[in-house]
Amino acid sequence: MRMSTLNGAVDRQRWTSGAWLICLDLQREYVIPGRPFYTPAGAEVAAACARVLAHARTMGWRVVHSQLRRAGGCFGPGPFGAPIEGLRPLISEPVFLRRGLSAFSNPDFALELHRARGEDVFLIGFSLADTCLATTLAALDQGLDLALVEDAVGVGGGAAAEAPEIARAVLRPLARLVSSRDLVALAMEVVP
Repeated sequence: MRMSTLNGAVDRQRWTSGAWLICLDLQREYVIPGRPFYTPAGAEVAAACARVLAHARTMGWRVVHSQLRRAGGCFGPGPFGAPIEGLRPLISEPVFLRRGLSAFSNPDFALELHRARGEDVFLIGFSLADTCLATTLAALDQGLDLALVEDAVGVGGGAAAEAPEIARAVLRPLARLVSSRDLVALAMEVVP
């Protein structure tokens, strides 16, 4: 698979240091059995997220996290709203809490991502049919060159069976889609 920017030009060199990674809702609600947003595929998605996050950190990408935070219940403070083990933000990686559907509902996140214009931006996390879809559309509205890392974007437990395919159909003509393995392999081609 060949990665390209929206205008069709390939610039793999930017993937070594100038890229950005949005980590969206990498929270335990999606991977703990018995929780309302749990799906069995969540662990597989979390593993792909870990692969991309490790690569981004190694390559010096700017990594930002956005987490849904509610006063109580799902995504409230406590063990289930906490980051997934192995996907916790580093002290150098900003975490933007939000109440809205899109990561851009946090004005500080929107301001931070304004700096990503002209750079490649990759998105991983949960949940494709709602927060990932909303964040991707908002990023495109902001003029960002965004790609979804398909196998590192999960579907939360509560989504209608057809919701993920509908979301992909909406996004396919608008945003780039890439697998985590292709992203890592292509980026490594420019490393001496």
